[in-house]
Amino acid sequence: MRQQWLENLPIRGVIKTEPLLRGVANNVYKITTTQESYILKQFRFDHPYGLDRDQEVRVQQQLAQHQLAPEVIHYDVTQGLVLQSFLKDPDLGHAKLSMADKLRELADVSARIHRLSIDVSVWSLRERLRRYCSQLAEFDSERASHYRKRLDSFRKLLDSFAAHPVFCHNDLGMHHIFISPTPRVIDWEYAGLGERYFDLANTMAVNQLELPQRNAFINAYEAAAGFTVQRDTLESWGEVVAVVNQLWYELHHHLQRITY
Repeated sequence: MRQQWLENLPIRGVIKTEPLLRGVANNVYKITTTQESYILKQFRFDHPYGLDRDQEVRVQQQLAQHQLAPEVIHYDVTQGLVLQSFLKDPDLGHAKLSMADKLRELADVSARIHRLSIDVSVWSLRERLRRYCSQLAEFDSERASHYRKRLDSFRKLLDSFAAHPVFCHNDLGMHHIFISPTPRVIDWEYAGLGERYFDLANTMAVNQLELPQRNAFINAYEAAAGFTVQRDTLESWGEVVAVVNQLWYELHHHLQRITY
């Protein structure tokens, strides 16, 4: 961590800084002072993933007012730094709960997110995928062409994306949810108005839920959201999610190689 970052942050009495994550999209540090602990996120690659960091911060500020995200304490747009409060309790993935309880918490948080009215633009999955393929083509044009052909088979489904938009996290892993004392969710860079079924299918995929766990999650979501999930539609979106995630990880792999 650069010393100039610490000098420009609105905190004093720093006694320890430690890296928590070095990624392609973000670097994350924990800062401990004599009074509090904080998380400092440094934005890295935005363009390859189609990320709008100003929008991300605005969304998190709104979510903090709903007590669903950590407070944004400081945002340095020039250096791409966000300082936020540190969540002390373990995330949902590491919480001492049964899997059944974890799935209910995951479903409740998903339903709560989908009910929120947030001032944010509609998420364009088609534009995001076009960007991913274009970026991948700079490393491997043959693989990019392969993904374009696979995605073309989902043309009708992609056309229907966000026909009835709801606010979505779009990357709701259990490691992004902190449930004590009240649920808080982190990492909103992919959030936006989007497709409920894509978000649900992606939540099941990123948490690697097996079939019985998927059924329990969806049953709990229906109860929490008051919404009947069409299983066939969800399964179709699950096929899209599988291809999208494969494409994302392949691009991620190439970006890692040039940044380390």
